[in-house]
Amino acid sequence: MDPSKTMEIGKDIISLLVKRHMNLIAESILSFLDDTSLKNCEAVSKTWYLTIRNGKLWKHLFNRISQRKPLLQTLLKRRELEAKHDMEKDEFLYKRLLNCQHSLSQNWTSGKYSLSSANVGEVSVSIVVMDAKRILFALRTSPSVPSSIMVWNRWTLESEQYLVGHQEWVTDLQICGELIFCSYYDGTILVWDLKTKEVVQQFQDQEVVDWVVIHAAHQLLITCTSIASGPSDRDTSITVRRIKSPAEMVIEATEEIPNYKVCKLVSDENYFAVFLSSSGGDWIKLQLRSAADFRCVREMNNLIQVEDSFDYHSGRLVTGSSEGVIKIWNPETGVCRQTWKSTGLIDQLRLSSQHIIARHSEDTKFFVWNLPTAADLMERQEPNDSVQIETCEEVGVMDPSFIFDELQIINVSVNELELGIPNTSAMSSTLVVRDFLKQ
Repeated sequence: MDPSKTMEIGKDIISLLVKRHMNLIAESILSFLDDTSLKNCEAVSKTWYLTIRNGKLWKHLFNRISQRKPLLQTLLKRRELEAKHDMEKDEFLYKRLLNCQHSLSQNWTSGKYSLSSANVGEVSVSIVVMDAKRILFALRTSPSVPSSIMVWNRWTLESEQYLVGHQEWVTDLQICGELIFCSYYDGTILVWDLKTKEVVQQFQDQEVVDWVVIHAAHQLLITCTSIASGPSDRDTSITVRRIKSPAEMVIEATEEIPNYKVCKLVSDENYFAVFLSSSGGDWIKLQLRSAADFRCVREMNNLIQVEDSFDYHSGRLVTGSSEGVIKIWNPETGVCRQTWKSTGLIDQLRLSSQHIIARHSEDTKFFVWNLPTAADLMERQEPNDSVQIETCEEVGVMDPSFIFDELQIINVSVNELELGIPNTSAMSSTLVVRDFLKQ
């Protein structure tokens, strides 16, 4: 073969394949690239650009990466709910969504975000939760009025549904797909199907209860009912249900845990993480339970002190002491991977796949740290200085805890209204959204 032709093939195999009508092979070669490399390849020539566009390689790359990065699926849901045009005709959609990752990272690092607020109404919000599409508010009510749940579109902040529930106060609230799970102070659990806007399940595992914590994940619904066993002692009764369909949830197992109360229950792709407190105890017990059947596989007794703030996410545990000491733990081994001192006393602490956020009790600031990389943890290197986010909302005793993901920090401010009538007042709630994708 002519050496010049050999060099030509080596330099531009993609164009040669396209010239020979072997576009599928060219697309297959380019499909192995990451987003940065794919962007560079678009600039090589018109042939390369058209091969990437016609092969819908940005969409293929998006689908591949989004399987391990839920953030991308949330971004897609956001675009779907905000879209005012046919997204199927938007050939640059998936490229823009992948580029959003870089913008988000820069905005978190520099503390740039857009601020918006919305009036929830003359109501008192006790719990706020969200998923990729919606924000849910559990409302406090008087004993004579049934508790209710407000469902908002997360991205337009428009009200979608108003669900009237049980007479008692809400103790826990979760949205899982198109189902809403809600527990009440008397032990009642209601399940709504958002498609039909109807209650599809109602049950009560115990008749006399002190508190209820629920969590749905991995096709399981876990109900943890706290029962008073003495003046200050609590026992916990756990019921595990298999979610076969909205209308069919079958009990698979029950368990009794004496002298402990479940204070938090979360999950990731591998485990359920159960946090238990005991009356008079100095430590919070952490149990890692199987995602398949909720059986306990590990138990740690000396990682979290009772007065600590803590959170669990993606196989990591973070704790914050009353003195402002933050620690990152490997909960499977009980090894502390990193420790550093915050600038103030920690009132609330939250963890995501990429960030740690603390809210301090003596001021109204959020403090944000990038979650250390695996290399940083190996070297025990402290995180970079935190990004301080000033807020104008004071943290009130009635305010629910803030929530966040890689797109937004959301909190609700609950204030008392003066009505001008002696011994009479009302509550007003305001939703505050800090959006790190918009500026």
